[in-house]
Amino acid sequence: MAKRGLGHSSVNADINVTPMADIMLVLLIIFMITAPLLQSGITVSLPKAKNPLDAPKIDDPKSVVIALNREGKIYIAKQIYGDAKKPGGTDALYKYLIDKFPAGEVNKTIYLKADTGLDYGTVVEIVNGCRSAGIDKIGLVAEKEKD
Repeated sequence: MAKRGLGHSSVNADINVTPMADIMLVLLIIFMITAPLLQSGITVSLPKAKNPLDAPKIDDPKSVVIALNREGKIYIAKQIYGDAKKPGGTDALYKYLIDKFPAGEVNKTIYLKADTGLDYGTVVEIVNGCRSAGIDKIGLVAEKEKD
């Protein structure tokens, strides 16, 4: 066996994980920063309940979820449909519901997310208006209370 040079030739077969760990930490930081920005929607502080029922259909893209924020603004799919605290501010909502659910449809279900800071009377007015628009079932959404 012939050797080149005077020293021993050794091959390092170990994997250097330091660059990989650096890349993973950078990716982790990027995801931690961008994840809250991806959450879009209307901020509604839901009331707490001890035994709320599960509503798996609420996440269905076809389901109608009406959100009422603290200021009384009415949102459906991130679009404003009126102001519940102004006279005639709910007309666009009721027109949308009448157009969305034709007269012959059997299962007319909507979900209502109302902020805890909103007046109880305002929520009742919205529920009454939805019933007069022909909605059969109205689900009031609440968060499960932590034990």
